[in-house]
Amino acid sequence: MEFKRGQFKINGLNSSDFNVYMSERPQRLSANRVIELRPRPGNHSLIVDHKYYQNVEWKIKCYSKVKYLDDVSNQEDLITNWLDTGSYSDFIYFFDREYIYRAVVTEPPVFIGTRKNGNLIPFEFGVSLQPFKESYVGRNPIEMTNGKEIYNSKKYHSKPRIHIWGTGDISFYINKEKYQLKNVPEDIIIDSQAEESFQYHDGEILFLDDRTLFKDYPLLPPGWMTFKWTGNVSKVELIPRWVTKV
Repeated sequence: MEFKRGQFKINGLNSSDFNVYMSERPQRLSANRVIELRPRPGNHSLIVDHKYYQNVEWKIKCYSKVKYLDDVSNQEDLITNWLDTGSYSDFIYFFDREYIYRAVVTEPPVFIGTRKNGNLIPFEFGVSLQPFKESYVGRNPIEMTNGKEIYNSKKYHSKPRIHIWGTGDISFYINKEKYQLKNVPEDIIIDSQAEESFQYHDGEILFLDDRTLFKDYPLLPPGWMTFKWTGNVSKVELIPRWVTKV
């Protein structure tokens, strides 16, 4: 996605729709790995690695501009409504064009303009970012063949979307990890990000979690891996969702 300098997208809309631009790049704090240091008398502290990462909090400083001074209040209302989010959405900004972040607005916009600003509207708001960002390349579907090798160039496991067309009992493997499905009705989508299995039927979502015989949803490990399957399968499409740490 192409952005001009200062532009960004959040909550499904581009900042340009509101004539809003970042006034400076956000302070890019990195996701923190959660570890615990447990003191041991007479020895070094014991490190307990909880093996997950915390969200990252960013402050986004922006400005907007309206043609007439009388439009300032209405523009502030439009911006406030746009940034009223109740769930995560894609967050994309001009400085990092290769990756898609997932963000929720946690601090609503604070308008900090004074009379001296006239029709210029400076403001800032806060977002909480999920600790991993997804590459655009990782959203491209890959049509699989049985036994196909694929490569994850990132350091981290990704949570794929796997669409299998087939019927009956099916098993698929990622390297030596086996994932079993029972009584598949024509097709099934396994979404490791949402941790749901389903199919689209007559425009509706039909949940098929009862057709999965695995406890943990599939992950794609770093490096080379082999994807294969057994059973009556006509087609498999994989969206890998490669990620790296924020």
